[in-house]
Amino acid sequence: MLSRNTTSVLLKRASSSAARAFFASSSSSSSSSSSSGNLINFKVMLDGERHDVSANENEQLSKVLAKNKHLVHAVPIISPVLGHDAHVIVPAELQEELGELTDAEVDKIEELCMNPIANGASRLASQVLVRESFAGKTFAVKGMNRIMRT
Repeated sequence: MLSRNTTSVLLKRASSSAARAFFASSSSSSSSSSSSGNLINFKVMLDGERHDVSANENEQLSKVLAKNKHLVHAVPIISPVLGHDAHVIVPAELQEELGELTDAEVDKIEELCMNPIANGASRLASQVLVRESFAGKTFAVKGMNRIMRT
């Protein structure tokens, strides 16, 4: 987690409202997560290594990954407006629960993700909100086609 001083320095340097919003939510979620008690623990596989991740329910997966010191490098900033995102592979047992992708979501995945997997397995981390059913499951981070979006 970022300290208040680090967050303040980064906020001063942040040039976009999206960056300010991200850092503001990072500092507020760190204080709320310690008092909420209902953290959901799951794993994220990156480059063959599993990393333990904890998040609050309904937290956007892209923000969870961007705040993790072992995973942040795999969650590039897509654009100043959209912020961090990553191509994730959803465990098969969760795909139906997450529902079908809209045409716009499919287009976004095809534009940004390297070799997306059909049938709802590929998602952008920004399209996924953490759920209680994620407990104990493993997500995988896969490659992106583009880092910046115009």
